[in-house]
Amino acid sequence: MSMRVIDWDEYAGGPPLEPLAVTIGVFDGVHLGHQSLIRRICAGPYIPTVVTFRHNPLKILRPQTFGGDILNTDQKHRILEEMGVRLTVLIDFTEKFSKMNGRDFIDLLLGSQPVKLVVLGRNFRCGYGLDTGAEEIRSFAEARGVAAWIADPVMDQGQPVSSSRIRQALAAGNTGEAERLLSRSQ
Repeated sequence: MSMRVIDWDEYAGGPPLEPLAVTIGVFDGVHLGHQSLIRRICAGPYIPTVVTFRHNPLKILRPQTFGGDILNTDQKHRILEEMGVRLTVLIDFTEKFSKMNGRDFIDLLLGSQPVKLVVLGRNFRCGYGLDTGAEEIRSFAEARGVAAWIADPVMDQGQPVSSSRIRQALAAGNTGEAERLLSRSQ
């Protein structure tokens, strides 16, 4: 089955979908850490759903330090679909959206559609000033009867896998490290 792509407004204001397993993030490289979250949402009975951004929020929040995209949107969507994601929700990260606190965002995420499982990385944070973390989201979710699973960081050579680490490797010309962290074979 092919992956459906909708925007945040359709998700938040549209008709109810089938029960969802959701993970949230930029997923700019769909690296090994992202892949562990995606495998988790794809492992159960619910529609595997990725909530992500049309453009990396750092382009707006810190354009002077943003190191560029690891993957373009088409590449990211192809990888998500190959991994089994059936629904991708795209957020247009605008100045207005950037001012939303994390609790309001999570309330919309969980209250707009029948989310049954939310899967996050331990270091996940969202909202204005990154005011809401994974453990708080777990509490919000469980209070709504939504299961929550928080993953520990995926480690590589004693360091967490991250998009920042991949960008640094690419900038230093270390394509071998970047390819290892982006590997699709695990």
